[in-house]
Amino acid sequence: MVVKTGIAFPDKVYEELNKIAKEMGYTSISKAVRDAVELFIAFNKWWSARGGVAGVILVMLPRSAEQSQRKLTTILSSADTVLGYSYTSLGDYALYIVVVAGQGPGVKKLYKELTRIEGVLAVQPSLLPLPLEETHKS
Repeated sequence: MVVKTGIAFPDKVYEELNKIAKEMGYTSISKAVRDAVELFIAFNKWWSARGGVAGVILVMLPRSAEQSQRKLTTILSSADTVLGYSYTSLGDYALYIVVVAGQGPGVKKLYKELTRIEGVLAVQPSLLPLPLEETHKS
């Protein structure tokens, strides 16, 4: 079964979508939008997980934002959902790779805290719901 729907895009968003879809070899905007929606579901399924979730959260900020980095490491060191993290210097930027596992609400709380740190440029989760019997206790 296929459900048809209409979506309104601002002109600039539609132009960018059309350009990228063509560059990727799509012959149909509908197929590109369908794939984008499927990715949205896959990337965000963890948000509504009833059990545990696990994966990584990437955090990028300027290397010059020392106070922000201190706040970030304080949060990461005290969060029981953080299994470990590493830091990589990317020129003027710092990239933190944070490995997490725990109950969904605890991981959501951490994610929200990370997005609220002043100076953080991007927070990107890549998280998966765990099968209920595999849930890490946090």
